[in-house]
Amino acid sequence: MQSRGLTVVGILSLGVLACQDLDVTNPNNPDREVVSGSPSDVEALISSSFRLWFNRAQSNTPSLALSTMADELTSGFFDFGTQEMSREPRQAVNNAPNAPNSPHTAPFGTYYSVIAGVNSGLRAITEHGLRITVGGEDVTMRAYAFGKFVQGISHGQIAILYDQGWVHSESMDVDTLNFGGGSTVVRDLLRPYTVIRDSAIAQLEAALEAAAANDFTLPGNRPGEWIPGITMSSDEFVRLIHTYIARIMVYTARSPEERAAVDWGKVITHIENGITEDFAPVGSPGILQSTYKQLSARQRTVTPGDFARVDYMVVGPADTTDAFIQWFNTPWDQRQPFRIMTPDARIGTNHTDDRGLYVGYHEANIWAADRGTGQRTYYFFHRLGRLESWRTGPLPIVTVAEMDLLRAEGLIRLGRAAEAADLINKTRVANGNLPPVTVDGVPGTAPACVPRKLNGECGSLWHALRYEKRIEGIGVDATASFADARGWGILVVNTPVHFPIPGNQLQLLQEPPYTTGGGHGGSAPPPDYDRCPAGISVAGCS
Repeated sequence: MQSRGLTVVGILSLGVLACQDLDVTNPNNPDREVVSGSPSDVEALISSSFRLWFNRAQSNTPSLALSTMADELTSGFFDFGTQEMSREPRQAVNNAPNAPNSPHTAPFGTYYSVIAGVNSGLRAITEHGLRITVGGEDVTMRAYAFGKFVQGISHGQIAILYDQGWVHSESMDVDTLNFGGGSTVVRDLLRPYTVIRDSAIAQLEAALEAAAANDFTLPGNRPGEWIPGITMSSDEFVRLIHTYIARIMVYTARSPEERAAVDWGKVITHIENGITEDFAPVGSPGILQSTYKQLSARQRTVTPGDFARVDYMVVGPADTTDAFIQWFNTPWDQRQPFRIMTPDARIGTNHTDDRGLYVGYHEANIWAADRGTGQRTYYFFHRLGRLESWRTGPLPIVTVAEMDLLRAEGLIRLGRAAEAADLINKTRVANGNLPPVTVDGVPGTAPACVPRKLNGECGSLWHALRYEKRIEGIGVDATASFADARGWGILVVNTPVHFPIPGNQLQLLQEPPYTTGGGHGGSAPPPDYDRCPAGISVAGCS
């Protein structure tokens, strides 16, 4: 079956690029001759790409499944794979071609469709020598740098989420692609996630080089284009690129061993050259929005958190009674929600509908018991607002706190624990109103300390870091929350550590079906919540 004129993405994810409203013959693969002759179309194609990326990265699919797989949020609903992917014992990914509520099918197609559109624009610049001018000023390199950035972060998402995929750049000769018998067989282009990761970083480095060598401004006043709501200089854009390189380097690790093997010195350098304020594009209905944030804090009537709530595995380590430890040691299908007591100001404890800074307490069993009482919790998330706040205003997806705590992890791994403690205490003290942690661990005497280990002891500096990153990350980016749980080795046993290539794509490629998780390949080993990873040398680590 010949596929002449289609990119890999055009084959695998039909129809997505039609959303870009370009006047092209085939919406799945904009005609290169038409695009290359229209500078305005090329700029529109590239400048609108981040919006498409954002709306998928912050969508309910796969974010809600990722969050519940990481025991960050919990839900009694089957929508978007939340129930299916978070029940215990963990099940394998349903990778049937028409699997209902599949959390992994749409993202694969969307990210590659975004890449295909960007590649068409980049090809017009690199192969056809197209130049883009605005008001007499040549802004071609602005489009080029932005296109390489979106190309890189899209491949980065594939590398983080899937076991394998394609590297698709503007230099690929798409005219030779076919399903079999020709010069380039599509399935022969499959590469493991490590190759996709390295390619994503290389594409971001190309964006970094172009942005550093050129002086330009990304307009923030065009809804749906560039980075909506944020006017960004090329220097500020360089910082954003550094940040995403650091994230991809760390978040692609599948195990504690892979996470330990990351070049943490290089990660820290990228973070030090990265963002200095939260990265929060401005949402607007139907253009740029986060349905993940909406459902993580939804309140339609009087009951807050009526779709998803905060898992006890996030807030439980803050408990200064033994209620959380008793809950944890109860079989999953027999667990019951309970009230914790904690001095952490971010967590409400006092009475029904009490709101801490981030997490409120509300006694309501809103999900059917036959869906698993282990899903139930009295804690709801409200930090980023409720009702319609997810639709407009800044929508944070990378915070300074995240990068501080990622840097702190690197410092601990490099034997610079005192510096790490200072970074952990920035949010621990200011937001949690907790006493500063030191290299000796969490201050206080059990049970009056936060966080505690599951054996009842006060946590080490490592446990404080992990707790801090978990609670500061709720509702920001589920991909990061899942990647942390995976890289720290705290996923529930047999949780998928990554998704397989979707079944409908395997069928198209005439590849045999397979899945991940549930005891199949790509299943998480039994977690060890109290033990520190190998190579971590701080007090309280065994």
